[in-house]
This record gives sequence, C-alpha cells and structure tokens, in this order.
Amino acid sequence: MNEDKSRPGNSDAELKARLDRLSSAIKTETAEAAEAKAGSASEASAQLTGRAMGLGFRVASELLAGVLVGGGVGWALDRWLGTSPIILIVMLVLGMAAGFWSVYKLARGTGGKPR
Repeated sequence: MNEDKSRPGNSDAELKARLDRLSSAIKTETAEAAEAKAGSASEASAQLTGRAMGLGFRVASELLAGVLVGGGVGWALDRWLGTSPIILIVMLVLGMAAGFWSVYKLARGTGGKPR
C-alpha cells in the first residue's frame, strides 16, 4: 500500500470528516424526500375525500330534487283540479323515479359530464 501523504485530503481524519458530512447530507435528503412524499400522499387523500363528498352531496340533491319537484307539481295540480291526493301520489312516484334515474346515470358516469 503506497499512500500519497503529499496530496491534501488523504489523512484519516479528513476522510472521516468528509464521510460524516456526506452521511448527514444523505440522511437530510432522504428525510426531505420522505416528507415530500407524505405531503403529496395526504394531498391526494384530501382530494379524493373532497371528490367523494361532492359526489355524495350531488346524489342526495338529485334524489331530493326529484321528490320535491314531483311533490310540488302534484300538490299544485291537486289544488288546481280539486283531486285530492291522487295526482300528488302519482307525481311523487314519478319524482322518485326521476331522482333514482339521475343517480343511476351519475353512477354509470354518463350523467352531468361536460362535453
């Protein structure tokens, strides 16, 4: 083993110090990369939660709107024509069917998408 003591940076102490600096730099970079990955994962999770909540509210509003519109139209027609609950019941059933149809289209992915 022929060591060249004349070149700077070849002593054991200098090599050990350099190794320690490199090890700490690697640990720092690894920790920063892990934090960045965890941050992006939590951001993606928050986006998925937001989308799911939006879809849930949309499903609820579709069902509620169908029932309310059908019931309102049926009630108004019953009052106008003097036929107590017959038209109201028919329109409520049609409103529920329309609400369920909207939810079905939404679940299939064909309802409400902009083209």
